[in-house]
Amino acid sequence: MRKKASTTARLVAIGRAMADLGMSHVPNFSDPTARTFLAEKGKKALAKTEQAFREPKPSYRKEAARVMADLMALRTSAIDAAVRTAITQGATQLVILGAGFDGRAWRMPELAGVRVFEVDHPATQTDKRERVKELPPALADVAFVSIDFEREKLDATLERAGHESAKPTCWIWEGVVMYLTHETMRATLADVGARSAKGSTMVVNYHTVRRGWIAQLIFRLIGEPQISSWTEAEMAADLRAAGFTVSDDSGMTDWNLRFAAGSAKVQRGFYMRVAVAEASDN
Repeated sequence: MRKKASTTARLVAIGRAMADLGMSHVPNFSDPTARTFLAEKGKKALAKTEQAFREPKPSYRKEAARVMADLMALRTSAIDAAVRTAITQGATQLVILGAGFDGRAWRMPELAGVRVFEVDHPATQTDKRERVKELPPALADVAFVSIDFEREKLDATLERAGHESAKPTCWIWEGVVMYLTHETMRATLADVGARSAKGSTMVVNYHTVRRGWIAQLIFRLIGEPQISSWTEAEMAADLRAAGFTVSDDSGMTDWNLRFAAGSAKVQRGFYMRVAVAEASDN
C-alpha cells in the first residue's frame, strides 16, 4: 500500500499553479488553491519557474512551463464547464473519484450548498487534509472518503460516507482511469452506475493511447505507471454498460479552441479526452 501522497497529483497541482500565475494561454484561469497543495520542494521549483517565465529571453524552462500550464488549465476548464452544467441541471452531490489535490470545493462558487465527496487513497488524502487548513473554509460541504480502488468497493464506501443514491450526482474521474486496469475501472464504474439517480452525470478523463516511452519510464520509476487507454468507442461502451449515455466527448484540440482561442500548443496532450455521460432512465 502506498505510504506517500501521489506524485502525479503533485505534478497536476504544479501545472495548475503555473496556470494560476498566468503562464497558460487560457485567459483569466484561476486556481488559488493549487500552490497550497505543493510540498516545499514543489514550491521552490514553482518559484524558479515563475522567475524564468518573467525573463524576457526565451528558454526551454519557460516553454516547458507554458506547455504544462496549458495542458492542465485546458483539462481543468473542460471539466469545470461540465460540472457547472451538471449542477445547473439539478445535481446536488459531487463525487470526485481519486480527488488528489483537487481544489474545486474551495474555488467554485457554483458548489455552494453542494455535498462534495472527495474519494481517494488514504496517503494522499491525509496530506491534503493537513494542507486545506491553510485555505479559507470550503464553499461546499466536503466529506473526505478514504479508499483503495484496487481493494475496496466504492458502493459500500460511499454508502457509509452518507452519499444518497436517490439524488442526482455529478461524478468526476480526472487523471485516474489510465492508472487502473480495465477490469478495475469497469467494476468501479458499475458501482457509480448503481448509485446514480436519474439526472446524474459522469465526467471521466481518459487517454486514447499510452504516453511515449520516456514518459512511461518516468511514471513507472515514480511508481505510478499508466497501464490503460481507451478509444472513444471503447469508453462509450464501458459507460453504456454502467447505465450512462455519452452526450459529449472532447479532446485537447477542442478545449484549445473553446478556452484559449486556439493559441496553445497542445500537441503533447493529443491523447487526453473527457467524456461527459448522463445516467440513462431506469
